[in-house]
Amino acid sequence: MSEGNARQRAMRGSSRRRLRWAAVLAAVAGWVGSVAGGSSCAGPLADGCDALGTCAVADAGDGRAADVRTEGAVDVATDGCDPTMDPKDAPCVLDDAYGVFVASSAGVDEGADAGEGGADSGSGDGSMSAPYATITQALASLGSKTRIYICDGLYSEQVNVTAAVSLYGGLSCAAGVWAYEVGGSAQVSSPSAGVALSVTEVSSGGVTIEDLSFTSPSATAPGGSSIAAWIASSSVSLQRVTLSAGSGANGAPGADGSANPNYAGLAPTGGAQVWSDTSGLFGAISGGPGASNQCVLSGSSAGGQGGLGCSNAPGSPGLGTAGTAIPEAPVTVPGRDGLPEGTVAPVDGGSPVTVTANDPGADGLAGDGGVATPAQAYGSLSLSGWTPGAGGDGASGEPGQGGAGATDPLYGRCGTPAQSLGGGGGGAGGCGGSGGQGGGGGGASIALAIVASTVDLKDCVVITGAAGTGGAGGAGQDGQAGGPGGDASFGSNPHAPGAAGGNGAGGSGGAGGTGGISVGILSTGSTITSDMASESTTLGSSGTGGAPGVSGRHPTGGALTTGTDGNPGAPGSPGTSVAVLSLM
Repeated sequence: MSEGNARQRAMRGSSRRRLRWAAVLAAVAGWVGSVAGGSSCAGPLADGCDALGTCAVADAGDGRAADVRTEGAVDVATDGCDPTMDPKDAPCVLDDAYGVFVASSAGVDEGADAGEGGADSGSGDGSMSAPYATITQALASLGSKTRIYICDGLYSEQVNVTAAVSLYGGLSCAAGVWAYEVGGSAQVSSPSAGVALSVTEVSSGGVTIEDLSFTSPSATAPGGSSIAAWIASSSVSLQRVTLSAGSGANGAPGADGSANPNYAGLAPTGGAQVWSDTSGLFGAISGGPGASNQCVLSGSSAGGQGGLGCSNAPGSPGLGTAGTAIPEAPVTVPGRDGLPEGTVAPVDGGSPVTVTANDPGADGLAGDGGVATPAQAYGSLSLSGWTPGAGGDGASGEPGQGGAGATDPLYGRCGTPAQSLGGGGGGAGGCGGSGGQGGGGGGASIALAIVASTVDLKDCVVITGAAGTGGAGGAGQDGQAGGPGGDASFGSNPHAPGAAGGNGAGGSGGAGGTGGISVGILSTGSTITSDMASESTTLGSSGTGGAPGVSGRHPTGGALTTGTDGNPGAPGSPGTSVAVLSLM
């Protein structure tokens, strides 16, 4: 209200009060005169309310009592106004006594000035004549008031409500005259990523919002969502409110296994035999030590110890030892069991036989590919926000078994004139490749997200954009080749090389991320009432699931060319586009 309008209203009220008391005093004086002189010659005393000026005042239809004019007398009125009514139904509540006022300098018509009611940031005091420029200022300056009247215009801000309050838009304020405007709406647009309207932890009193629109921009960060309004742990009534969300962003691709490798470089080589030669006297000290390979993320492998060489001493401990791996690599190829020559062991569960060679280690097995988020799970909604479903990570491949430590070539025949160096150590098995990570979920487009709240909607409009595509799963890392066995030579002395370690399996691919959702109203643990016949919903498209990550390969460039590739990840589950979605 302008200063001139306020002054006119005050003068009119003062004049009516003076006139009302004048009429009452005149009536009292006439009554006193009649009592003093008995019955008047003019007839009996007046007793009608129209004559006395005491008739009940009629409702003017704006929440304020109407003026009543008596014949040949003065106006009699009351200033009564029901402060609980909406400005749509009771214009009298548009008063400094009942609320705080807001008017943006940017109007709804191509950025035009909202009128004399418009304000520059920081210049207003929240009154009708000097409104605040932003809703945020008004929320911070309510004092004991619980209403905010918002002139139709453009508001670039994020509105965060944390206490009971009523927000009323749909008001014109041109030339400082505030009035409800049918079909009008104050338009709030979030200037950056994040919700345009947030109502949280308002457990008592409730929040009422009428004749406003809230718009959130499209998300730009990978997997980011656009949510127009967020309500959590609150009681809220929305009437004639428009909620418009932008598009969700595509999910981030999962990292390849090579970005977080399970190994670096080559698998270690088995050690060489150790001997002495002092003044022409040869003496075997030990067979070659087996190589050890500790993988970065998971798994380990070790080659066997080489047998001690003979030095003309009967019964020398010349038998090598078997290679190992954690987890154990099962034997899938004959002659690839990591056992040294001369070992007596059962083959394929049958009768024991004597191993006739120093065997290389078995190849590692592949792990599982990444698993997609279950269909129709989509993601999770909680007090911390919406999290789209990511694809599962692929597992690392298992390591190859270490190669056999070679048995002394003269094992069992010591005492002959020949002197043996013994056997070299077995090479370590290669590590499995690390698995690819799952792709990130596609970002959502959600007009209204509700958590643990009670919300009533009437004559509202919800609009969503397109949801993002799930990110592709990452590729598995290739497996590591097993290391070669160790060996050494000295003149014509017999010696035997250790066996090579088995190859590590390729890492498995990650699963694709879940496609984003485009949902008008998304809720969990909430009670929602709505006259769906009066609601308007426009939905964007759902996001498709992300592509599966490819498997890592087994190595082919080492001493051995066999091995196991990893498994591919699963494709991501698709999103959905639906007006209302309630999650458990």
